[in-house]
Amino acid sequence: MDFDKYKEEIEQKSFKNIDKLHQISKRIWQRYDLSPYDMQNKCISRWDELEEEIGNKIVPLIKVYEDRPVTNLIFGSGSFSTGEFQASQYKKVKSYLKNNPLTLQGIVTNKSRKNGCNGKIVADKYNLPYISLDFTDWYHKFINKNESNPTKATRYWYPPNDVHKPPSEEIEHRFNIRQNQFHKALGEEIEKSVSYPTDIVSARGYNFQFCSNLFLHQKNNLPAINDTHPTDLTYIDPLTKERLYPGWQSQAVRLMLNDNLTHIRGSLIGVNYMDKTEQISELDEGPLLAIGQGIEVKQKSDYDPRQIQDLIKIMDDYFFCTLEPTGIILAWGISEEKLPVTYQDISGEPITVEQHAIIVGDKIHSGIHVFGSNLTRNLKDLEKFLLS
Repeated sequence: MDFDKYKEEIEQKSFKNIDKLHQISKRIWQRYDLSPYDMQNKCISRWDELEEEIGNKIVPLIKVYEDRPVTNLIFGSGSFSTGEFQASQYKKVKSYLKNNPLTLQGIVTNKSRKNGCNGKIVADKYNLPYISLDFTDWYHKFINKNESNPTKATRYWYPPNDVHKPPSEEIEHRFNIRQNQFHKALGEEIEKSVSYPTDIVSARGYNFQFCSNLFLHQKNNLPAINDTHPTDLTYIDPLTKERLYPGWQSQAVRLMLNDNLTHIRGSLIGVNYMDKTEQISELDEGPLLAIGQGIEVKQKSDYDPRQIQDLIKIMDDYFFCTLEPTGIILAWGISEEKLPVTYQDISGEPITVEQHAIIVGDKIHSGIHVFGSNLTRNLKDLEKFLLS
């Protein structure tokens, strides 16, 4: 099928799913005039019952406080297309609710407009605070004014057995510049700009890994972080138990195509704070929070990986980007300890790993049974629980 025609078809399907989220949001928040605190307490009451069934305590993915709003920051580094879509959904929610369930605190970037980031444009368009520290300018001022490519010069993640991987001392040096020095400085800019602690960070194309130095001003209450990913992270290696399709943007899509998988789905994952070099290999290893509906590719020559990534962004990322503005994300919980969770190999055979389980509303949704694996039923069950 012609790419543009297929793209229009995907857009129609995507917006239907997104509209379902908004309709549920209307009914949940308007019916009983619920507050986010009330909604989460309803979930916690059920999770306390589930604790007896699974033998493990369940805690909110995003903790809600009674005396202040639930807050969200959007981070990005490039076109800001998913970040802009998420900001637009806050505006849409405002059109039908008196009070937004979550408060968007602003846009955070590590690049300026002159270096290719559209964050300022999005912030201006939606009248949002803009928090930015350009890494290239910062590097030239504090590290080396003659370096032509500071991002490349501070790269520290390499595939296993990469012959170009620098010695460990150099990796440590680069990691220190980005995670300890630069992110501490960006965190100071965040602290100056927000009125309340941040509860959830949405990574929407942010090209650096997150670390706790970004939030030293609330180090005892770090925000939850989630990130959209363009491939299906229910697939794992049966030997190493590692995810088969991690990586950045279309590179991850290419891995799925190389394995001749025809149903390409995006994922929403929790992001762990990377504070030590020992964690570098854990890229894209956070908890799986949701799976998209994806697209069908009959053969890998139909579309190139970048085109497929664009389609996944429309079909799946935009849906994920609506979970925060609608407040639906507040129904997510996570087990305090690890439990057996079922994933799959590329042939679909089940593989059990020990991992923190994800709960949405009153249902356990982990591994291959993650939220979105049967979207119509998942949404129906969640709405039924929240409105009961």
